[in-house]
Amino acid sequence: MLLHTDDRRRITIPAEAGIKPGDTVDLEVLSDGRIMLIPMAAVPKHQLWAWTPENQEKVRKSLRDPRPPIVIKTKEDVDNLIKQWTNVD
Repeated sequence: MLLHTDDRRRITIPAEAGIKPGDTVDLEVLSDGRIMLIPMAAVPKHQLWAWTPENQEKVRKSLRDPRPPIVIKTKEDVDNLIKQWTNVD
């Protein structure tokens, strides 16, 4: 898509880009001259600690469930699972 700047170096971002009026974007000029607009969201300062790469990885690890999935196909599977969880024979 080819865009043209106006006399104040402004461009109109097409609606299909998903950026709405009032959205915050970061403008990054790459070493080869390309320009990237990156949609941003504000994070309160007291929550910035959670957004470090190390803490983000810890969160990702904590959300992984190492247990195999439980596949239930029949009523008997349900009954067996209930017995297992309630320790009822």
